[in-house]
Amino acid sequence: MNFLVIDVGTSACRAAVVSGKGEILSQSRCPVRIDQPRPSFAEIDTDRLWLAVQKVIGSEIDKHPGITFAAIGVSAMLGYVFLDKAGRSLMPAITYADNRATAEIEKIRQLFPEEKFLAITGRRSSPLLLAPKIKWLVKHRPDAAKKLDCIIGLKDDIIRRLSDNIQTDLAHLDYSGLYNIYKGKLESDLLVALNIKPSLFPAPAPATAIAGSVSVAAAAKLGLIHGTPVIAGSSDGTTAMYGAGVLDEGTAVLVSGTTDVLMIYSGSAPRNANRALCVNSGMVPGSYLVGGPLGLSGGTLQYFEQLLQTSVARLEEKIDALPPGSNGLLVLPGLTGERAPYWKEYLTGAITGLTPDHKSQHFLRAVMEGCVLRMLRLLDILSQDRLQPKALNVVGGGANIDVWNRIRSDASGLEVRKLAVTEATSLGTALFCKAGLDKSRSLKEIAREWLKVDKRFSPDHKHTRIYRELARRFEAQIQSNSDVYQAEAKILKKKAKTY
Repeated sequence: MNFLVIDVGTSACRAAVVSGKGEILSQSRCPVRIDQPRPSFAEIDTDRLWLAVQKVIGSEIDKHPGITFAAIGVSAMLGYVFLDKAGRSLMPAITYADNRATAEIEKIRQLFPEEKFLAITGRRSSPLLLAPKIKWLVKHRPDAAKKLDCIIGLKDDIIRRLSDNIQTDLAHLDYSGLYNIYKGKLESDLLVALNIKPSLFPAPAPATAIAGSVSVAAAAKLGLIHGTPVIAGSSDGTTAMYGAGVLDEGTAVLVSGTTDVLMIYSGSAPRNANRALCVNSGMVPGSYLVGGPLGLSGGTLQYFEQLLQTSVARLEEKIDALPPGSNGLLVLPGLTGERAPYWKEYLTGAITGLTPDHKSQHFLRAVMEGCVLRMLRLLDILSQDRLQPKALNVVGGGANIDVWNRIRSDASGLEVRKLAVTEATSLGTALFCKAGLDKSRSLKEIAREWLKVDKRFSPDHKHTRIYRELARRFEAQIQSNSDVYQAEAKILKKKAKTY
């Protein structure tokens, strides 16, 4: 038994062949281009993306002559595809990172103050969500808005082209800003107030559901077998959580990439009293994934590597030899603003404690420490909701940096586990395929069989105490810089309007 999995990320479209035992047998990739026709826009041409999907599928089939697939699974970054009645795209897909709808989200906030919005949707209001994008479409693209019949996710559009079926999943609705996460349905108060038709959204299916089968036309074009099941799947971030063991009780998952995302499983709705957390629908009915997307992390590290013209790989021994705190150097790493747990989009990066004695290794360690100190605050908030992990599974590109994993373990006091397969989105997609076909075992049981630990990092509790003190210093810097950065952001906004 083999599965073909497709994963569309912000930089590349990948296809992989995964065995029925969870082994990634081969992978192919093709670059993905995100278009920015205007500042704050982030769009993707779905026809061009489909060509990339065809290319990577063809590459994988060429590697395995005569191969057949038990199922095909798809995951993709969050993006929104606008279809007319004939099922044709009305415009390029708008990705989650698109920030065009700032005026529209302010109007939504007037109707639904933050606390009320959070109590319904499980997340803070943001122009990154779908609801304000729909309102932007109505105002700025009225012709397209009049023809609009259905909105699906970017992943769903690939499934549509594979199977001719139109469907979606819970993650797409979780990030719509229109879905009541606690009642498990679209929220009528939001829909009515914003004049958005519920018929625009297909009923969500579980990620393990069979969304359709490969059509005759798709089979002929792609070299696949007509009738092969296509699994519903989910967004890339959600999928990675399941591909990294989030269903294991007491285990948090950190997906460490350009940005970090941390989540933990909860069998009940969290109180979320301080409004710092995001709450997503869980695969098990009545369950949730709780945590949030943090600010820039791997992206900040890469920025400093380029700036310093060196790398962590070259300096890892020197970085590892430094004491906690990088000899007084502190870096606020959110160069593009802070998300969870601070939610201060205007609060960009900062460096404090700089002296002539600091060298490249100090900067690189301080960046990694800053990202971990931010994560530490999120873990503390989760513990207030009785969501206190005993271990932390780490996947993504940042999982491959051992010194960073040691810092994570020392700071958190937790065992940090680097999984054998760090490309958790591909593995998670295959997990959904396996669970969709094999009804005799749960997703959790299959994940326990598949997931293997490559390296374990145990905390040095002397360092844990030092990092707790550093965390207080980090928090003080966040709070003291906040007003200054917010004032500067207002000045820049006024200047932008003038020009």
